[in-house]
Amino acid sequence: VFSSWYHTNTRESFLLPTGEAFLGRVVNALCEPQDGLGPIKADEARSVFQEAPAVLDREQLGQTLETGTLALDAGIPIAKGQRQLLIGDRGTGKTTIAIDAILSQKGKNVVCIYCCIGKPYASVLKILSLLHEREAMAYTTVVSGAASTSAGEQFIAPYSASMLGEYFMYKGRDVLLVFDDLTKHAWVYRQISLLLERPPGREAYPGDIFYIHSQLLERAARLTSDFKGGTMTFLPIIEILQGDVTGYVPTNLISITDGQLYLNTALFNKGVKPPIDFGLSVSRIGNKGQWPAMKDVSKMLRLEYLQYQELLQMTQLRSGGLSKDSEQRLKRGEALSYLLTQYKNRPI
Repeated sequence: VFSSWYHTNTRESFLLPTGEAFLGRVVNALCEPQDGLGPIKADEARSVFQEAPAVLDREQLGQTLETGTLALDAGIPIAKGQRQLLIGDRGTGKTTIAIDAILSQKGKNVVCIYCCIGKPYASVLKILSLLHEREAMAYTTVVSGAASTSAGEQFIAPYSASMLGEYFMYKGRDVLLVFDDLTKHAWVYRQISLLLERPPGREAYPGDIFYIHSQLLERAARLTSDFKGGTMTFLPIIEILQGDVTGYVPTNLISITDGQLYLNTALFNKGVKPPIDFGLSVSRIGNKGQWPAMKDVSKMLRLEYLQYQELLQMTQLRSGGLSKDSEQRLKRGEALSYLLTQYKNRPI
């Protein structure tokens, strides 16, 4: 709304400051410092609603992004420049996987941006404490659109975070950007639209809810060498209720992104950590960027793990003995489960 007014009355796009000095700082949606460390020296001003790179400005993805979560790097790899959706119920570890990915970039010359949208301020402080403790703030910027801020700030926050990331991408650097989470962003946009008396559609969302998220997520890319070959990888998070992935906003985002990582509550309750459902999770282009050595040893991982889960369910219902082949597969599946078990904030 502000951007539209600003453009109409000044004939200019909505510009905000960006630059190297933003690394290690906490800013709000208007790129104003929120950490009490004084003003931030900007190198330039960029448009918040910048158009995504054109098709001819992009290059095929071919470099892996190591997230530090072994089950992800081995079975569902992510390439630099990809958009991988993290989807699951509340409290299943979506933010944990995203933060572990940030912690895992230490010493790898990757700029990280964590964008909080609609979360309690206490959650932001907890994440900041962890980033400082692990010395990750040196290469990280936190954009805070916490629940205590206005609806307008929460709406603009992910676009501002993308603008900050684009500055480094066009300098030829690799960027990892986490949106936590786009469910709240959709709620805020619905709130603004209803206040503006725009006609509601499915689930009371306005008709262009798909457009605003596609416009945002299309900005992830791997640029050609003409544009210095920088990359920007997105990890958007979406929260669902009781495992229902068929909701309006979740299905929109699944269709926009290049794959999804589904975190299953039932697996979480069984003690599987991280509770990744290999049956519903997919990375459509990440396999092209996976390291050949990792690809060689993990090519059968997903299939073997899924077969183990099915066999385990069958044996729980049967009372008779098992064949030697089934026993061997169960033992191998147990070994795989043990190997992939990983606790929070311990990236490998």
